[in-house]
Parts: sequence; structure tokens; C-alpha cells
Amino acid sequence: MNRANLQELGNLRERIPGVINIARIAIVLPLLVLHAFGSYTGGNLIGVSLPAVEFYIWITLYFFLIMLSVLRPGWQWQSLDLPNASAVVDITMIMVLVYISGGTASGFGILVLPFVATSCLLSYGHYPMLYAGYTAMLFILNLFLDGSMRFDSFNWDAKSVANSLMLIGASYLVAMLTSFAARYLEQATESASRHQLAYRRISGLNHLVLNRVQEAVVVIDATQRVWLFNKQAKIYFPSLIIDQQEIVFGELVARWQRQPDKPFETDIHIFQHAMHVRAVPLIQEQTELLMLYVRSLREVAAEAMSTKLTSLGQLTANLAHEIRNPMSAIRHASDLLQEGDEADPLKAKLYNIIDSNIQRIDKMLEDVSLINKRDNISRQPVNLMKFWLEFKQEFTLNNPDAIGCLRMNMDGNNLTVLVDPMHLQQVMWNLCNNAWRHSRQDENAITVLIRPSGRMHISIVVADNGKGVPPDVRNHLFEPFYTTEKQGTGLGLYVARELAHANMGQLHYHPEMNGFELILPKEQAQDE
Repeated sequence: MNRANLQELGNLRERIPGVINIARIAIVLPLLVLHAFGSYTGGNLIGVSLPAVEFYIWITLYFFLIMLSVLRPGWQWQSLDLPNASAVVDITMIMVLVYISGGTASGFGILVLPFVATSCLLSYGHYPMLYAGYTAMLFILNLFLDGSMRFDSFNWDAKSVANSLMLIGASYLVAMLTSFAARYLEQATESASRHQLAYRRISGLNHLVLNRVQEAVVVIDATQRVWLFNKQAKIYFPSLIIDQQEIVFGELVARWQRQPDKPFETDIHIFQHAMHVRAVPLIQEQTELLMLYVRSLREVAAEAMSTKLTSLGQLTANLAHEIRNPMSAIRHASDLLQEGDEADPLKAKLYNIIDSNIQRIDKMLEDVSLINKRDNISRQPVNLMKFWLEFKQEFTLNNPDAIGCLRMNMDGNNLTVLVDPMHLQQVMWNLCNNAWRHSRQDENAITVLIRPSGRMHISIVVADNGKGVPPDVRNHLFEPFYTTEKQGTGLGLYVARELAHANMGQLHYHPEMNGFELILPKEQAQDE
């Protein structure tokens, strides 16, 4: 049962009082008009004799009932613990009309049947025998009041008695049928409500599960019409619309049609982005569907690298911990030896060498600690303009010679990335330190370019005007412990790239730019 049908069932109860009021007006208004017109012309348009005083009293009471139902429709609904008062009043008023019009011979007795039916509807199928019995009692009372039946003789009006018995039987039949229909309708409404609630829960669960998976999920048919997609799919493919064709999946649909029952995996380029696609055929009734699980190859590679380095990270953490203890002892022993040999230049030089290498090892241990903490991230929106102004001030405070030697160009006014601010600070510090150290250290020493990179990423290029990286060194730039400097640890660029990967980004060297490019996800790409 669909939602529209369920709403119809739910609204039916609210319509019943209005329908009853229409029935009341349809009875009262014609009677009043015909009686008034007949009184004016001197004829009898109704066909039965209606005493004027009794009839107008009845009309007045019934109009009062109609107005009460219009102004206060809620009075017709009440607890199911007792029979419905509105129903009893309607049945009583119709039977009064039958009495003042001369009994069942007037033909008005049949008007009670719709109100017997509505009585059962108002009570949701409860008390059918009570309403029918009450109606039967009033019919029998009418027979005695109009003389058709007498206690002291059996000289009864056969026609009136027969009419009354037929109407009594019809009242019981209508009450039973209406009660059955009302109970069936109530059960159908409750069942539909339960099914709709279950459907909503399952739909909500499916929506939650779909939007929590890392892959973009898209369901299409053979005409490339979109049936379903999740939040991640909308990030990859902003043009997706339910029940609309999406031509970017044409190659995948063509492959699916060649082998409709066979799942497959492939790597394709969509919107100039390398994607890994896992396709699973589905069959829904008469419609064949294809469910696509799409991941960016860049993200897949980053996750694979992260998994590969997890064990290495644990090993390096243990090594760093074990190295710190003997290094502390060496530093302490060196300090004690220096206290007695401060006047000897040769020994002072040797102590400086020891201190320098101790500091180098300390720096190496700090870098290793950073690698091990790369997964403990707190990604948040970072405005790059604000970040750059703060970073530049801190960098020039530590490198006073670099004042006036850093230039920044930003393509856009409000570029924001989703990244751990401390990780971004560490990466930029490493890149700018390297750039300053290898530049000519003049006013054009360092150039930083910030610009969008596709729909979902932002590029940060840090370039210098130095000689660049020799070709034989480029392939080893990001290898751990590889360095061309005597005092270097060989971990700076390696740590920077690991932090970039931890934030779903990339770090590359571009010889044509003579600089490094850091690519990070846009903040909007996660919120859309």
C-alpha cells in the first residue's frame, strides 16, 4: 500500500462527520422547502401530512444539531467505551420524523438506514447490535404510538407492521455489514501504518548505511537512468539526479550489457579523475539494474599506503623508544665530561660533534614520532588565506632574513581545505624551510601558489628560485632516511608526504615548477 492510499485511510475518519452533516442537510432542507411552499400554495408537495407545530419543532432541533456539528465537529467523536451519542441522536431524530409523519407508511423510515451505517462507522464497528436494536425498539414504539399495534387486541395494521419488520431487518443487516467493513478498514489502516513505519525504518537504515560507506554508490538501469545514489556519489558526480539519465556511465553500461549477469571491476577516467569501479548486476522484478561502487584511485592508493605503513610505524615507534634511553645517557655523560675539559679546544670540538649528532638523532626521533601520530588527526575546515598570514608571520620570525622574500598568489577569495591544522603547519614548515635553504635567498626566493584542483581539491605549490633537484635525486626524494645533506635526517619530506596522505591529500615534486605541490580536499567536498 503506497503512502497516498495510507493517507486516504487515515483521513477517512475525519470525513465521516462532514458526510453525516451533508446527509442531515439533504434531509432537512428539501423537507423545509417543500413544506413551506406547500403551505403557501395550499397543496401537499411532500405527500404526507406533517403537523406544522411538531414539524417546525423537529426542524429547529435538527438545525441546532447541524449547527453544533459544524461549529464543534469534535463532539461527534468520543471514547469507544460507550455508544456514540451523535449516532443515537440522529437515529432518534429520524424516528421522531417517522412518528410525526404518520408512521412507516410515510416512507421516511428508510432514512434511518444511512444513520445506522454511520453510527457503526463513528464507533469503528463497535456496538452494531446495540444500534440496530435501538432502531428496532423505536420502530416498535412507533407502531404502538400510531395505533398500528395494540396490547389489548391483535387487530394490527398488517402493512405498517410488515414495513416496520422489513426496516428492522434492514437495520440489523446494515449494522452488521457496516460493522464488518469498519473493522476491516480499521485493521487495514493499522496494518498499513505498521508497514509504512517498517518501510521508513528500513529506508532510514539503508540511507544511513549508504551514506556511511566510503565508496560512492550509484544504481542505474540499461538506459543509464539513475535509480539511487548516496552522498559520496553526489560529491564525485554533482550532476546526478534521480530518474534522470547520466551519460558518464555509458562505457560501464555497455560492458554490463555484454555480460548482464556477471559482476566486474575496472579502472576508468570520469571527469578527468581516475576511478576504480566495482559493478554488481541486480534484478528487481522486471527491471535489470546495475549497482556501481566507485572510489577515487587516489584515495585507494592512499589507504593502501596507510595500511602498508601501519606495521612499519609500530616498529619505528618501538625503536624510537629504545633509542631515547641510551641517547639520554650519552647526553648526560657528555655534559659531565665537558665540565672538566672546557679549556681544551680539541676536546671542545669533539664535544660539539657529539652534541650535534645527538641533536640530529633527537630530530630524527621527533620525525618518527610524527609519522606514528599521523593517524591521530582532527580534520577541520582551514581557511588558507588566514592560515598563510599566520604561517608567514611565524616563519619570518624564525627566519628574519626571509622577510620580504615570500610571495603568495591565491586563485580565489575563500579557499578552504579540510585538514588537521597542525599537520598542515608541519608540512608547510618543512617545504618552506627546504625552499629557503635551496633558494637564492633574494626577494623572489619563495613563491606559493594556491588554486583549485578539479572539483574536490585545492593545490598548494611551494616553489623556489634555486637550482632545483638533480634528476638522479628526484626518485629518492620521499624515501625515508635519504638525504644529500650532512646534517639532514632524511625524514623531512617523507614525514610531510605521510601527513598529506593521512589527510586524504598528496605531495608531489614538479621539476618544471621547481617546487612541491600539496593537494588537499576541499572543505565543501565533505559537506555537500
